[in-house]
Amino acid sequence: MTDPQSIAERMALAMRHQAEGRLAEAATLYEALVAEDERQVNARHNLGMVRLATGRIAEGIALLEEALAQDEDNPGWPASLPAIGMTLFRLGRWEQAAPWLERAAVAGTADAEALAALDRARPRDYLAPEVFVPATGEALLRYAPRESGTYVYAIDVSGLCNLRCPTCPVGNSPPGGRPRGFMEVDLFRRIVAKARAECPAEKPEVFLFSWGEPLLHPRIGELVGIVNEAGLASHLSTNLNIEHGLAEVAKANPTSIKISISGFTPETYGTTHAKGDLALVKANLYRLRHELDRFRATTRVWVGHHLYRNNQDQVPAVQAVCRELGFEHHPIAAFFQPLERLLEVAQGRGAPHPVLDLLLEHPASYVPRIKASRSGAYDCELRFNQTAINFDGTVALCCSVYDAANMLGVGFLDRTHDELEAMKYAHPFCATCRANGLDYAPADLG
Repeated sequence: MTDPQSIAERMALAMRHQAEGRLAEAATLYEALVAEDERQVNARHNLGMVRLATGRIAEGIALLEEALAQDEDNPGWPASLPAIGMTLFRLGRWEQAAPWLERAAVAGTADAEALAALDRARPRDYLAPEVFVPATGEALLRYAPRESGTYVYAIDVSGLCNLRCPTCPVGNSPPGGRPRGFMEVDLFRRIVAKARAECPAEKPEVFLFSWGEPLLHPRIGELVGIVNEAGLASHLSTNLNIEHGLAEVAKANPTSIKISISGFTPETYGTTHAKGDLALVKANLYRLRHELDRFRATTRVWVGHHLYRNNQDQVPAVQAVCRELGFEHHPIAAFFQPLERLLEVAQGRGAPHPVLDLLLEHPASYVPRIKASRSGAYDCELRFNQTAINFDGTVALCCSVYDAANMLGVGFLDRTHDELEAMKYAHPFCATCRANGLDYAPADLG
């Protein structure tokens, strides 16, 4: 017979290992305890949490479900339910997080953060749970979209950009392939009105950007105002390399502004935000804070900090400025765009791009890895929950493509929502994208 005291001692040691980050040692002890005595539900639960923390998601969920079925009345469950749900949610496993967050809500232990996560993880009621794709004969599952809690219209109000970032199509695609210009205000107004009237979601969001720099538009404040007047959320994304327009934007009070930053020294920034002026960006961060305060704007501002091999040591400096100004700081590994160029690189085609050596992971490595993680059971969010519109009012296949061949060739005002969606599902590049695992869909459990 197993010595109960020995079990208690080993359980305490395993929990200490787990709390102090020695997950391999903790897992070994938990595995031995469960093997010796199937009744050790706490060891099974904790082993499940260790598996989640080490990326063995499917195994972790199976252990936790087994522990819950084994001892549902255990007094520790009410506190554990939201922890499990939030762990899965933060790992991007929303479909698996939702049941645990639902249980926490029923138990009354879900705090405001867990309830907000549950709301985001729930499938949208305006989306059918699955879709049949005639072009490929597939039935694909839909899910809670990641980019927004509602439908998105990505309207590229500026067909121009002032920078030539090497990871962006403006900087790495052949010149002369796209028309250039600004969207006319009247056209924008009609697009927003049509989107508001026919969108399947009650209140879609409007992104006033795609590949262009929206703050270059001479009437950007007026465009933001049109979205706000329609009762919709308005979002901007900017490199902040501009000499004018910050006051107009702040006065218009957009819902959010994302500021794109890479390096925080002139040398690193000038490499990854080519033709950019870091001194101007730093000054504009403070100017934007001043203008937002002056107009008492409620705009959420966040810095999308693109991480490369040569700028990771600069994260604390960017964090400090964001903290000082009350802006959010969100570091993210830089990636190579658009889809057309990404596929060329992953398949060993196209021109060499020196910036690839600065990425934290080369596309030739991460594209096959992403593909291996996909079952192909899920639909692409950029297809079912977004419409991308160019500055001239024509519609793109999605916001990730750039080449003329991947435009739908029709005006947004000339086709219904259902007609545009059908054209997207019939486009051949979607099949190419899906075949390479680059569609915007959840990964399978690991």
